[in-house]
Amino acid sequence: MSPGDAKRRVAQVAKNIPFDIWETSGTTEHVGGIYATQRLLESCRVAPGHVVLDIGCGTGYTASYLAQKYQARVVAIDISPRSVEEAQERAVKEGISLQVTVLQADAHRLPFPADAFDAVIVESVLVFCDAARVSLEMHRVLREGGVLGVNELTLLKPPPEELTTLLVGTLGTRSFQEGEWQSIFRRAGFVEVVSTVRRFSLWEQLASHIRVDGVRGYLSAMVKGLANVEISRIFINRNMLRAARQFLPFVGYGLYTGKKAKGAQDQEQGRNP
Repeated sequence: MSPGDAKRRVAQVAKNIPFDIWETSGTTEHVGGIYATQRLLESCRVAPGHVVLDIGCGTGYTASYLAQKYQARVVAIDISPRSVEEAQERAVKEGISLQVTVLQADAHRLPFPADAFDAVIVESVLVFCDAARVSLEMHRVLREGGVLGVNELTLLKPPPEELTTLLVGTLGTRSFQEGEWQSIFRRAGFVEVVSTVRRFSLWEQLASHIRVDGVRGYLSAMVKGLANVEISRIFINRNMLRAARQFLPFVGYGLYTGKKAKGAQDQEQGRNP
């Protein structure tokens, strides 16, 4: 294998690892867990009858929560066929299939017209995407005055080169500090961008899994993940465990909200993704 082929192979593995985890485990996974989701939705002021887009819906927990607690109409999308199937099954099981529509779609090319939604929610998705391009798409599909709600991995301070290599080269993610995330959203056209950043908590993450998936479901997901040779090779090794301890102080998550300004659709005509 040539050096170029080896480099492309590493990049491809990194790109696929997060999706392998979701496809293998079938669990809800984003930073801060359901507690972060609840705090984010409270700040978005979703009202009964609002039409909400949930990008990267996973197993459908957030879409279900929006429909049940806020009486919203939800369009949930995910790029993973398995996630779409599981989110659809959740909606049927919980009796909200008339409120929740689940589709397979790519966040970079949202298959919706402009000004279609009252709110757009995205959790632990932008780090795997071209965040600037997806932000433009989210701005496009929001109505004037509509709200953006984002929960994403956020670096608490400038990262050492080794951490950047780990995030980009091994995990296939690209995260930013709080001010950098804010700049991405503002450049996409969002106004009144505000944020709250919290440190990452392993206990909060674990408690979220158990609350959503149950002890049996969480343990089953862990077993499935460990049985996947590629996932085990990446995560169950001395270097990764050392890195987790070393870099935990650098990692948190941010809850970001913003709005689409009045008259914003006129400005979008000259903006290219």
